[in-house]
Amino acid sequence: MEVLMRLKPKVRPYIVMIVVLAVLVIVIALALAAAFSEYSYPVMLVALLVLLLCVLMVMQQLYRKWYTTYEITEHDVLWRFGVFAPDEHVIPINQITNMKVDRSFLGIIFGFADLQLDTASAKMDYEIIMKDLDAGELDKLVELLRCLRGDRPQRSKSKEPDQEQTNL
Repeated sequence: MEVLMRLKPKVRPYIVMIVVLAVLVIVIALALAAAFSEYSYPVMLVALLVLLLCVLMVMQQLYRKWYTTYEITEHDVLWRFGVFAPDEHVIPINQITNMKVDRSFLGIIFGFADLQLDTASAKMDYEIIMKDLDAGELDKLVELLRCLRGDRPQRSKSKEPDQEQTNL
């Protein structure tokens, strides 16, 4: 089957926020260490632990970017996640009963959103949740899924004004 669309989660905003947090931690730790020299060792130790946590969070986001794939073929929506034994969820397009676009406050600011696909047989709230998709790609994806499902909304034809002009 030919893949019509392949999407990856957008993780750059999360990485930027984590880096900003790390810079703030460094600045605050240096200021506290300079102000309270008797506590400089514990302050720097806590700052290093927070920086290590920030590095782990960046690695987690990069892992999610590299090993999460959403693919749309003409018959299925496929979600893959993992390295050695990837999890795979497949939904036939004709069984999708509901699509919900979820835009968070940060998503509106940074231009990403989630798409939740539901089927009648879903035991959870939603069968596949495509997290952190680029807003422009998401609009194209929703339109593609509507076309493939056959329920593309009818566009109303606006009446064009008559092209004839009378000169008086």
